Amino acid sequence: MRAFMLRKSMLYGSSGALLGAVYAFLAVYVFNPVIGGGLEKVHLLLAPFMLGTLAYLLGRHAEVLEKAKRRFSDLTHQAITERHWSVGFEDDYIPTCWEVKKCENTGCPVYGRHHLRCWLIAGTFCRGEVQGHFAQKLGNCAKCEVYQTAMAHDPVSEIGENFNNLMWVLREKEDMLGSAHNELQGQYKELEQLHKIAKEMAGTDGLTGLKNHGHFQRYLKKEIERAARYDRILSLVMIDLDNFKQVNDEFGHQKGDAVLCHVGRLISSEIRDTDYAARYGGEEFVVIMPEVRGPEAVEAADRLRRRIETLHKQVDLPEFQTAASFGVADFPDCATDSNSLIAAADGALLFAKRQGRNWVAYFRDLSTAELSNDDLDKLNSRLCGAGFNTIHVLAAAVDARDNYPESNRKELTHFAVEMAKRLDFKQDQAEALDLAIRLHDIGKIGVPSKVLKKKEKLLPEELALLRRHPQMGKQILQEAAQIRDLIAAVLYHHERWDGKGYPDGLREEQIPLMARMVGIIDAYRAMRSDRPYRKALTVKETIAELKKGSGSQFDPGLVEIFIQLIREEGGKNLLRAV
Repeated sequence: MRAFMLRKSMLYGSSGALLGAVYAFLAVYVFNPVIGGGLEKVHLLLAPFMLGTLAYLLGRHAEVLEKAKRRFSDLTHQAITERHWSVGFEDDYIPTCWEVKKCENTGCPVYGRHHLRCWLIAGTFCRGEVQGHFAQKLGNCAKCEVYQTAMAHDPVSEIGENFNNLMWVLREKEDMLGSAHNELQGQYKELEQLHKIAKEMAGTDGLTGLKNHGHFQRYLKKEIERAARYDRILSLVMIDLDNFKQVNDEFGHQKGDAVLCHVGRLISSEIRDTDYAARYGGEEFVVIMPEVRGPEAVEAADRLRRRIETLHKQVDLPEFQTAASFGVADFPDCATDSNSLIAAADGALLFAKRQGRNWVAYFRDLSTAELSNDDLDKLNSRLCGAGFNTIHVLAAAVDARDNYPESNRKELTHFAVEMAKRLDFKQDQAEALDLAIRLHDIGKIGVPSKVLKKKEKLLPEELALLRRHPQMGKQILQEAAQIRDLIAAVLYHHERWDGKGYPDGLREEQIPLMARMVGIIDAYRAMRSDRPYRKALTVKETIAELKKGSGSQFDPGLVEIFIQLIREEGGKNLLRAV
């Protein structure tokens, strides 16, 4: 710290000459006549000279004082504005404590230094009259011989010493504040580091070292938002260790923990630097693969599946005791948000389990899947919160199993929208009808393929299983929050105008309007498509069948509108004429 010092000699540099002139003047003009010097002529000769000298010295002294005043004021202002508290008043005439006390203790911080007072620097070093820090011992300073010497010298010395004391207190407080600030800064950095560690620990699974479920949910949401913003793709892989409960039950939980740790390390070593892995919970793991489509993610997952098969050697387990099933879904093909993507990957994982475990399933390739009643309940639960895009993919898989191509679906939904216009449907009603056409048969995911593709007449138990698909569809759609309004259309599209349909035997206008419309369009699609047991009907044959069912199977008013549309369109916006 730079010190600004003002020497006392600046104030008294000419004081000796000034005082000498005053004394000489007094001796000649005051005291000399008293003692009878008789030097009147000398008086007359010296008077002008002495008066001029006195006037010069007084002016010179005033000039020095004014200069010292300005310098003192400038130094004080600079000390305050720049926070330099080392401004001091040096007095060449006042000795310091080591000189007064004849002290030879070279360890004292004041020893050998001039213009520094023990009460400013030494503190309690010498254990003399002055004790403690200056700010705490003002009452004792008056007893100090060095202090008394400084204060008794003259008024300027007293002012200077008091000023020095004030500056020292300010400097001491500044140093204390600086030390406190540095200490707080150090503590802040330490707390910041601890916060970073705590935050990292809060998002990390303690057993495997991977990210945990909460961190995964936040990360996936951000990745989906990024992918949507920049029109990018990403895949989600869900992994479930097969027969893991058996490992815990037969070999102990410590062995199970060892398996989880090895799987976590294996996943970390196999994925790319740009990928993300987390422990989803229990024996389930997830991997996010940015810029990777579903089929490519399936290949990566299959490589990882084969590696997990070999882990039994590292954890000292019998062969086939380490295996895993994988479910794969991608954005945006299978989902439009993070919840739907998780639901799709989880649904695919269920199908992988149905394939006999130790398998990789892609959500868009579910046309070969067959679900039991128990599996359907599991699927309903896993589709909770899924969006329309995810359910739509599942419905498309059902159509593929039922020999309905995607082009068929698009033509029919176009036709449904046209029919909605004739009935003066509002926009939201027309959109709901479009969705109902797409999803009305989604419950067939619970019907075995051998029943859907059977060429012979269905057995009673097979027919009963087929007729359960509306209720199954209702179960699935109940878990899809975004499309719950379509449940009635999906559930009742096989009801008949005469009350002989299923599942509840509703009749005429008891059947919701949208369900009646879906029933007609669904029947048209079935008649216009090749089935395992017959060829597709022509447009003319289809119209004849619709007229035949009018008033019994179908709402007669809707059939009339539908047939009119067919004739106006000439079949060009529906299915290609046969």
